[in-house]
Amino acid sequence: MTRLAVIANGAPPETPGERAALAACDGCVCCDRLPPPGAPPLLQVVGDGDTLREAVPPGLLFHEDEQETCDLAKAIRWCRRNAPTARLNYFAVLGRRMDHALANLAHIYETATEATLFANDGRFDLFPSGEHTLDVRPGGAVSLISLRPQRVTARGLVWPVVDLLLASLWRATLNRAKAPTLRLRCEAPLFVYRPWDP
Repeated sequence: MTRLAVIANGAPPETPGERAALAACDGCVCCDRLPPPGAPPLLQVVGDGDTLREAVPPGLLFHEDEQETCDLAKAIRWCRRNAPTARLNYFAVLGRRMDHALANLAHIYETATEATLFANDGRFDLFPSGEHTLDVRPGGAVSLISLRPQRVTARGLVWPVVDLLLASLWRATLNRAKAPTLRLRCEAPLFVYRPWDP
C-alpha cells in the first residue's frame, strides 16, 4: 500500500520516531509549505498561499482560494482525488497553535478511516469501529481518545476499560499497558495515543 505523508505547518518532525516514519513514506503532500529535511519526494504543495514563504517548483503547487476549510482539509481532498487508495500519515499537525492542533485532530478524526498522526512526543493511531489488536510496550503510557460518545473495551491495560462509555475526551486517557498486546473494541473511530519509547 502506498503511504503518503501529509505535512502541515505545526512543529516539524524532530524526534527519531517521527523522522523514521517520515522517511518510510512513498511521497509527501505539504500544506502551504515545502517539505522538511528527510521527507520523501514532494508530490504537491496544497493550500491558499497565505503562509507560503518559499518558491514552489513549477507544477507542484495546487492553489485553492476558498476559506471555508483549512489547508490540511485542502491537502486531504487533493490526496483523496489523486491517490484514493493511499494510506495517509500526518506530520506537523501539532506543536504550534493549540487551536490549529485541535482543529487538525478533529478534521482527521472526521475524514479518515484509518490514519496515523506523528508528533514530537508520540503518535496517535486512528482506528475505525470494530475489533483491533496492536503492539504496545508493557509499562508504557496509553490513552484512548474519542471525539464522539461511544463504548470501548480495551484489554491489556493496567486500569480496566470494559464497555466504558467515553462521554468526555479525558475519560480513558492516562492509562498504562500491562501486556505487549492491546485488544481493542470500539463502536466509532478511536484515537490510541502512545508516546515514543524512552
